[in-house]
Amino acid sequence: MYKKILLTLSALLFSVCSLAEVKVGDTFPSFKIPTLDGKMLDTAQLKGRVIYVDFWASWCTTCKKSFPIMSELSEELKSQGVFFLGINTDEDPALAQQFLESTPVSFLNVSDKTQKVVSYFAPKGFPYAYIVGKDGVVHTIKGGFAGKEETKELLLELAAR
Repeated sequence: MYKKILLTLSALLFSVCSLAEVKVGDTFPSFKIPTLDGKMLDTAQLKGRVIYVDFWASWCTTCKKSFPIMSELSEELKSQGVFFLGINTDEDPALAQQFLESTPVSFLNVSDKTQKVVSYFAPKGFPYAYIVGKDGVVHTIKGGFAGKEETKELLLELAAR
């Protein structure tokens, strides 16, 4: 009996956790989140654009390498309707500010110091990108950074749709 209850509870917990994870084919959720410069972003305002959402942390060495490339892509693809958004997951936003002072970027960064957004998306590491088409649907999810050319090609393909 105990084993049966434990299995049932485990299955229920697994299904609840699975509901929180954003997957390819899901509609990108709308949420409000503070920017690192003290304003508020409502992601509902991004509808109709291709969005590259990058979850990152100040200690992430791959982020240190990918941010300059993402910044270049942000500038190059802005006129194509592509929007880059960095979601920092550090509990202390000052760590994100320090990171961005040493690795400045041209794209918007927000602070998820409460971990509400990151727990909803459930990225499997950092950096972790969610690429959203103009239709508001998550098209691609990638751990790490794919590189400039592969990322640019995908974003341009989505922008052309």
